[in-house]
Amino acid sequence: MNDQIIIAAERVLEQQNGIARTRDFLSAGISPYYVKKLESIGEIVRVKQGIYRHSNQMNEPLDEIIEVSKLVPKGVICLLSALSYYELTTFNPWEYQIAIHRGGKKPKLPDYPPIKIIYLADAQFNTGMDEVHIEGAAVKIYDREKTICDIVRYREKIGIDLMKEGLRNYLKSPEKNITKLVSYADKLRIRTVLQKYLEVLI
Repeated sequence: MNDQIIIAAERVLEQQNGIARTRDFLSAGISPYYVKKLESIGEIVRVKQGIYRHSNQMNEPLDEIIEVSKLVPKGVICLLSALSYYELTTFNPWEYQIAIHRGGKKPKLPDYPPIKIIYLADAQFNTGMDEVHIEGAAVKIYDREKTICDIVRYREKIGIDLMKEGLRNYLKSPEKNITKLVSYADKLRIRTVLQKYLEVLI
């Protein structure tokens, strides 16, 4: 591999803040053949179709959560992203799920990291909102109990098995707060459904 190609690719990635599209490489005179070659020797890593990042700049998931929270400043980490943060699932979500108020304007999103916006009404949006500090950065996220209520509400979309796994792990957690969970379920009008699954799992 020509060193000049590697240097040119690194320059492209630097100009694009670590994430570059195929067309960025092409504009710099790096052909599709060399893009594939750079990927095969481990200089760049494909994150999805047509999008690459430098192999030495792979962010840790927690770093990405900070990035996502900055991209959607009025958003709150929710559903499977929150469940994963609390280590209540073995599932590794391929996209970040962020809640915003349904009256809010959809933010402009980059190609990477992949972000799914969930629009919530007043009670759903405002209940259980918390803030955690990751590497000095404040990140808005729903607490464990609201996250459990959300996965019960959206069980058909995320999958019943994932919901059951989350519930099971929550019930085993020393940090669970059943009183708060039931209070949220009442407020969000899902108590009957929640109790149905709790009775099966307890």
